[in-house]
Amino acid sequence: MSEPKRRFDWFGFIIGLISLYAGYLVIWYPLRSLSTIAVIFGFFAILRGVYQLWFGSQMTRFLGVRSGWTIFSAIVDIIIGIIFISHVQVGVAAIVYLFAIWFLLDAVFQIFTARFYHFFGRKYYILIVIVALLNLLFAVILLFNPVLAGDFIVFLLAFFFFATGLSEIIEAF
Repeated sequence: MSEPKRRFDWFGFIIGLISLYAGYLVIWYPLRSLSTIAVIFGFFAILRGVYQLWFGSQMTRFLGVRSGWTIFSAIVDIIIGIIFISHVQVGVAAIVYLFAIWFLLDAVFQIFTARFYHFFGRKYYILIVIVALLNLLFAVILLFNPVLAGDFIVFLLAFFFFATGLSEIIEAF
């Protein structure tokens, strides 16, 4: 049996090149990258708020139920979005601290759930506890060093673009 001849995927190849270029831009312009993330997050928050307002009106219309919390949440989302767009520095700082807090909460969760891994063996349990404690240390460092946290976010974003670009180019052939 012969496989059908596969054609070169120009679209995937171009997307791969664009992704590699985006990774390059993220590495060389980290502050602009964080600012762009803050602005995108701001637009997303505004869109989410508008959607929640619409959803709240649909709940009232079809179910006869009013949700003050939905409207409150929508207004908060819209205000946060406007702040992130109009004061980009505030948005960048918030994202950096949210990222550090996210790591901190995840590390604490890992520590609390490590006891469940004891069933898989003592060595595995000890490994999980050590990794969780290292994650906790890393999270605290990120929390008290926002520049490092910002750099780490930029590194993750660049890595994403490079990995995506390489995979798209490989898949194009």
